[in-house]
Amino acid sequence: MPQATTAPPSATSGTVTTRFRLALLWILFSATNYGYGISELNALQPILTCHSRDSTITDLVLPIATGCIPLTESQFGLVTSLFTLGGLVSSFLISPVSKSLGWGRKTCITWSSIAGIAGGSVLGLSSGIGGLGMGRFFQGLGSGIGVVMVPIFLNEISPVALKGNIGVLNQFSIVLGIFVAQAIGASWLGSDGKYWRAVPLTSGLVSLLQLVATYSVGLESPGWLEGEGKAVVGSGTVARDRADEIRSMLWSAKEVQSWKEGRSSGGARTDEERQGLLAGDSEYEDTNSTANRSSERHQVGLMGLFKDPEVKPGAILIVLTQLGQQLSGINAVLYYSVGILGSILPALAGSIGILITVINIIMTFPPIYLIDEHRVGRKSLMVGSAIVMSVASALLGAGIVYGYKMITNFLVGSAFLPVKNMLASYDQNHTGGAVFYIFSLTNLITAIVVARMYRYNPE
Repeated sequence: MPQATTAPPSATSGTVTTRFRLALLWILFSATNYGYGISELNALQPILTCHSRDSTITDLVLPIATGCIPLTESQFGLVTSLFTLGGLVSSFLISPVSKSLGWGRKTCITWSSIAGIAGGSVLGLSSGIGGLGMGRFFQGLGSGIGVVMVPIFLNEISPVALKGNIGVLNQFSIVLGIFVAQAIGASWLGSDGKYWRAVPLTSGLVSLLQLVATYSVGLESPGWLEGEGKAVVGSGTVARDRADEIRSMLWSAKEVQSWKEGRSSGGARTDEERQGLLAGDSEYEDTNSTANRSSERHQVGLMGLFKDPEVKPGAILIVLTQLGQQLSGINAVLYYSVGILGSILPALAGSIGILITVINIIMTFPPIYLIDEHRVGRKSLMVGSAIVMSVASALLGAGIVYGYKMITNFLVGSAFLPVKNMLASYDQNHTGGAVFYIFSLTNLITAIVVARMYRYNPE
């Protein structure tokens, strides 16, 4: 499988333009909102279930005025899991719907922001379980689109030299969203019955900013234009010209010229790692150029991932790793850490949730350096990540059962990154982004199972 390219930090400024950076932020808003949605109700659990005080007749009749919504623990779990259900539905449908309607990446991101605005607004103004559930479901719809489209979009607009590093920003944005949600929820906004609605409304505001940015810095993916977009545009030549025009807006003149030269010579450029390992091997270069042209003609579809011998091992590994990560209960901690850890460290439950996300953010960056096969490599990172995740989960379980106060389970954050980075190793021309759909579906299916099966009992 092709390896991700890691460019030196100094290469970034001379490779891309300011418009590229702005477009990058616009795309990553969807990833940030996904992370925000995971944890936004976590710190609000005492308010939404009226555990902070006894519910009154006023709470039952007019909860929007008092702020306290008397949900049962089961109802709170249902509302929480509807976010993941919405994500599952949209991530499963976005591929066939976008292809049948001719939607590009920009249109998909636009609908993601619209769903986010609707979800955040409904959730922030709700006074009962119906509104809360509907708001969470709409938020999930928007996040599901983002989970699938953001990695593909980033891959298609990035110069070859930056694809590996830019891909890491997706994961960073997700954990940043989780952190912001935990921090706002732990502040006075999340603990006050009158102001807790600012937490979900913040999510809607982020989506609104993204929607506004769509009409100022948003643009279509050049990769989509040269692929599925040909049928929409009507001509392969017109599609290629538009794609080159967009690349000229995003990349430096030198990078665009290098791209055109590589395309005219018969195939996309190989990445730096392969050039270093296989320099001088003319036979490989001829074979690789032929393979690139063949990949462009015959992309692997969603169902073909587990039949194609080239991508089958990696696809299976991604599914198994995602199953292990999700079923280890990490989403239960992100959804319910205040309830779970409150029985051990009541005064620090909110702070522990924030600390977990801080570790996640920090652990986003080591793989950028370590993922090189000359250092640690993907396989070793994956194995090490799984081991740390298993040990941390065992320590967390022991701490909850036996009441240990000092549990250093925060290393579980290191389990997040290698999986995301491994996706960068797939040939986008060969898989056509199908691997991202498998990744997203596995992630969301297992997440909703955990969210619905878990029950927090304060007794």
